[in-house]
Amino acid sequence: MSGYPDLERFAYGFGRAEVNLGPAGIVTAITAVNFDQPTTEEGVMGTRPYPILRTEGNMGMGEGSITFSDEAERVRFLTALGNNYRQKIWPLNWTLTASGAPTVEMACVGCRVLGNPIAHAQGEAALGGDVSFSFMYFTINGLVPHEGLPSPTR
Repeated sequence: MSGYPDLERFAYGFGRAEVNLGPAGIVTAITAVNFDQPTTEEGVMGTRPYPILRTEGNMGMGEGSITFSDEAERVRFLTALGNNYRQKIWPLNWTLTASGAPTVEMACVGCRVLGNPIAHAQGEAALGGDVSFSFMYFTINGLVPHEGLPSPTR
C-alpha cells in the first residue's frame, strides 16, 4: 500500500539504524531490519484434557537480517568487523519515527553474523546486500521481554 497518504498521521517509518563497531566506526547504511525471537511455552496439564496453567516459557536465540543500501556497504560492514567476522559480537540499534508521535527505539543485543548470502547478477540495479544474524535478546524502548534480562538503556 505504499504511495497512499498517511491521512491519520499514525504510521511509523524506519528512521535510522546503526551498528557501533567501536574503533572501526559506526555503520549506518542500513535500509531494513527484520528479526524474531519467539517465546515457547508449555501447558501444565492436570487430570483434565486441557491445560490448567501455562509455563513462563523459554526464549531461545533470536535471528534476523539486515539489508544494507548496497553491496559496497555490506562489504564495508564485514570488513570493519575484521577477520573471523562471524565470531565477532556487536550491537544493533534502530529507531522508528512518525510525525507527532514518540520515537520508538529498538535494539538487538549480542549480535553475531550467521550468513551473508551472495546473489550477484548483471544489470542496472545496485546489488543489495543482506546479512543474517543471531542475537541474545532485544529491547523496545529499553523494555526487555522476560524477567532477569539486563536493560542496556535503563
